[in-house]
Amino acid sequence: MKTFFRLVGVALGLALIASCRSGAPAAPTDIPPSATNAPAPTRPPSFTPTSPPPAEAADIIFYNGVMITLETGQRTAQAIAIRGGLIQAVGSDEEVLALQGPDTTLINLQGRTMMPGFIDGHTHILAFPERMGRTFDQAQETALRYGFTTLNEMWADETFLEELFQAEQAGTLRLRVNVFASYNDGILDGNHQKVFLKAWFPGHDPILDPTARVRIPGIKVFLDGDNFTPIRGCWALSDPFPPGARPTSTGLCGTSRGDLYWQQDELNQVVLEAQTAGFRVAFHAMGDRAIEVALNSIEFALNGRPNDEVRHQIEHGSMIRPDLLPRYEQLNVPGSVRGYGDFCNLQEMAPVFGPERVNWYANRYALPGLNIHAYIETDFGWTADPDDRYAQRGLDPIMQLYGIATHNFEGPGGTVCGPDPVVAGFVIPIERALQMLTIDPAYAVSMEDYLGTLAPGKYADLIILSANPLAIEPTSLKHLQVWMTMVGGQVEYCAAGKEAYCP
Repeated sequence: MKTFFRLVGVALGLALIASCRSGAPAAPTDIPPSATNAPAPTRPPSFTPTSPPPAEAADIIFYNGVMITLETGQRTAQAIAIRGGLIQAVGSDEEVLALQGPDTTLINLQGRTMMPGFIDGHTHILAFPERMGRTFDQAQETALRYGFTTLNEMWADETFLEELFQAEQAGTLRLRVNVFASYNDGILDGNHQKVFLKAWFPGHDPILDPTARVRIPGIKVFLDGDNFTPIRGCWALSDPFPPGARPTSTGLCGTSRGDLYWQQDELNQVVLEAQTAGFRVAFHAMGDRAIEVALNSIEFALNGRPNDEVRHQIEHGSMIRPDLLPRYEQLNVPGSVRGYGDFCNLQEMAPVFGPERVNWYANRYALPGLNIHAYIETDFGWTADPDDRYAQRGLDPIMQLYGIATHNFEGPGGTVCGPDPVVAGFVIPIERALQMLTIDPAYAVSMEDYLGTLAPGKYADLIILSANPLAIEPTSLKHLQVWMTMVGGQVEYCAAGKEAYCP
């Protein structure tokens, strides 16, 4: 694969000798210059018979833009060249336009922003579109419209896996999908026991090929309940729910401490077996007791081995006990974080969890500040309309970005509530939030060498935004729009009226 990725040297000094590409979009008027951070216009060279072509001319060049690379050495650039579905070069207009050949398509971004495509670190968008009468293809179109180029699907039975493989073989899978096949389901049977699916493991090897559109890097293990219903149960807590709390007083929970699906020793062996077979494990863990059990099983299976080599990870982490945060860092455990939600008044949940423990609900926002990879989850599963930008489990990554950068929540009629003081204490810079939608979820599935930043040799999975998220106020992030989504150098979505930006 490394030989397939070519790092093309840039021929510096090629003269700029002709006029700009005809038909380029007019300068924007709907976003102020301070938001676009537009570089000075340039005049790209047009290839003529007297101009020697570069050894390997680009297929497409986007220039005169703001490239948010998310690379540590080169945070921004002006232009990007694409060849064979890969990023060929990133740099200044002069450097990248030197790769123009007679058949190169030039796109003048007119100061607009390009960045890596969004990666949903935890979603169910392709698994359950029938819940709202949508098809698999419609679900793909919806994801692409929002700028997603990769989806980390966190539930799969054999039927869903077969649907994905068929789409891949037919060439109709338009984005990249990493699947965590379900070992057990997120429900309990009539005897309050876990329900096994074992959809892929044991019996198969992981699929780790970075060129595959469908990969299965891990398995999903549900550790505790979720939405406080008899079929799913309750979050597993270390200490009992408060006396008279609705989850226990109404019989929704199996015990006064919620529902832990696994015994520690049993789970340890499953995680070790999966790890030995080459899989990582993604743990559904809501309550602090479930999170602790997950960390224990990770430590047991690793037995001193660096988790960077395996990448077991914890999903949701809704109530992280303070003493568990250092263990995330010690074991280098990636974790998902809800970006947008109602965190305006945590004490409203005090009758359920207790006045002190309810503050742990905010500790998920400590993860991005630890020396670990933390990624945004939409957890979108068609329980809300994907066009409802303000839904608690909405799909829109722009709202996820806005939510995690401001901790604001918008209710019906556009009313905005600010975050609870405990939540507000966790300040997440916009650039860090962008990493949580790109390189960090790529890391979680061992694709950071191929996705998540703008660098030569990586896949040309790109989006164009209406403005630069690094140059606007956090409260204005919600107004950003995705104008184009590209996967592997192929335009998969182009917003109406923005065709001049879409090659």
